[in-house]
Amino acid sequence: MKNLVALAVLLGAVASVATAEAAVITNTGATLGLTDPAWSVMWRPIAPDGTSFGAAANAPLVTITPSPPWQPNNPPTNSWIGANSQATVDSKSDGTHRYEYAFTTGIELLAPQHVTGAVGYDNFFMGGFIDGSFDTGTGTYTPGTQFVSATLLLGAGNENKAGFCRDGDGFLPSRSWPTCTVNFGFDIPAGNYRITFVIQGDGTTDAFILNQHGVTLVTQVPEPATLALLGIGLASLGFSRRKRASK
Repeated sequence: MKNLVALAVLLGAVASVATAEAAVITNTGATLGLTDPAWSVMWRPIAPDGTSFGAAANAPLVTITPSPPWQPNNPPTNSWIGANSQATVDSKSDGTHRYEYAFTTGIELLAPQHVTGAVGYDNFFMGGFIDGSFDTGTGTYTPGTQFVSATLLLGAGNENKAGFCRDGDGFLPSRSWPTCTVNFGFDIPAGNYRITFVIQGDGTTDAFILNQHGVTLVTQVPEPATLALLGIGLASLGFSRRKRASK
């Protein structure tokens, strides 16, 4: 009986290793504060009538109450982040590509992973990138290696649809609310680097949300040391059973 208990504890340790490795990307807004220490944001104008630019090392959480067509906040598990708490740097609100935003977080992977989860954004998704260069003086992000595009995320023909619930310009229909995020699945390589999601908007309620909801990976292989411990535990259990049988 004692051996069975010990083995159960060992199996629990193996499961905890897999669980600990499951959170590949930090959810946006996973904090009780007003800013997210895990995510930064830069923004810049990309049209002649855009004037605002800047950078924040800790991205502000959007504190205006997200309502349809936005996915609701779920503090402190997950919230929208933007250039400021109102997610607005301009008030024209005409649905054009006037500003570009780069939302960045750090990542460290010992092995390549397939990551799944969901994102929401207002207005246009431009892609996800590894590393690249950051000019905080102008709010300009120069992309590195792209790992997901708008076409890959949304499918061909949907690139100019916003990542929220609204008939017409939203990727999801209005009836989908309050689940107004787009599911994703992409591969990211091993390494220690920065990962950036780029969106474009008109300056009004431009924001981004990412949530993995405790995502599990396609493959979860325990570390060699953990496998060795499991093997020793199984061997010990078998030896104990043989010893009792001989008696």
